[in-house]
Amino acid sequence: MIKTKEYVEFESLKWVCKEPIPSVGSEVNVKINGIGKSTVLRYFHEHGFLGLLVQPQDPPAWYNKQNGADEPCHVFPSECEELQARKQNGEVDKEFYQAIHSS
Repeated sequence: MIKTKEYVEFESLKWVCKEPIPSVGSEVNVKINGIGKSTVLRYFHEHGFLGLLVQPQDPPAWYNKQNGADEPCHVFPSECEELQARKQNGEVDKEFYQAIHSS
């Protein structure tokens, strides 16, 4: 949980991930909609949750047509391969996500 002083609507922002927040300039693999490898540009928040604004490195054709090749996209940790909360056997850690969303 990240305590905020600047946002009136939220007392804190939730980073829904077991991993630390990736730094600006780092690479993540966005699995949702086949976006692929992307570079972290900055962060955003929505409804109290912290997400990443990323620049796809080689977006799919549909993305280029819909958004433009140079348009960044907003993603949350669960949409990035290396940031997904998983158990040691590789299964999604449903209990982790349920605990975060019910807190």
